Amino acid sequence: MGIGEDHFVRHALIASGIVWTGLALAAAQSRPVSRPDESRPEPSASASRSGAAPTAVGGDRVRHGEYLVHAVAMCTECHTPRDENGKLIRLRLLEGAQVPVRSPWASQPWAFRAPPLAGLPGGWTEEDVIKLLMTGQGPNGRSPAMPMPAFRMNREDAAAVAAYLKSLASGSRAAAR
Repeated sequence: MGIGEDHFVRHALIASGIVWTGLALAAAQSRPVSRPDESRPEPSASASRSGAAPTAVGGDRVRHGEYLVHAVAMCTECHTPRDENGKLIRLRLLEGAQVPVRSPWASQPWAFRAPPLAGLPGGWTEEDVIKLLMTGQGPNGRSPAMPMPAFRMNREDAAAVAAYLKSLASGSRAAAR
């Protein structure tokens, strides 16, 4: 394994640990994940750069979904392409990418490519995304291959994530954060 690949593996394992810890804490609290500054939400960075008004698709819910996608679930780590130095290409956030890590277990089924999420995955509805994030099962009734975690979000958080992803519809790419 080369130096670049070793960096990706280390980074992905750390990110995975953070994701699982955050999800466990959120599930234990049995309430929506919230920012420390929930009383004064910050304006949406991606919406302000793309010119789209977040209030047109749910305002606070979209901003909450943006927070969950970027800071809690860390979807960008697998669903955003990287440059030759391993850094996320911010102008292509959530457009789908090669999964940056290999399975640590040879017999474990593993995804090699993370699908695009911006605008919702191809053919999926908001309800499909909500189901996946609440039950760990896609619309076909199956769980996605690892390293995609089997999320168990509550409905409010899952709906916020779906609203944010939908707000990134094709033609209005997620802007650099």
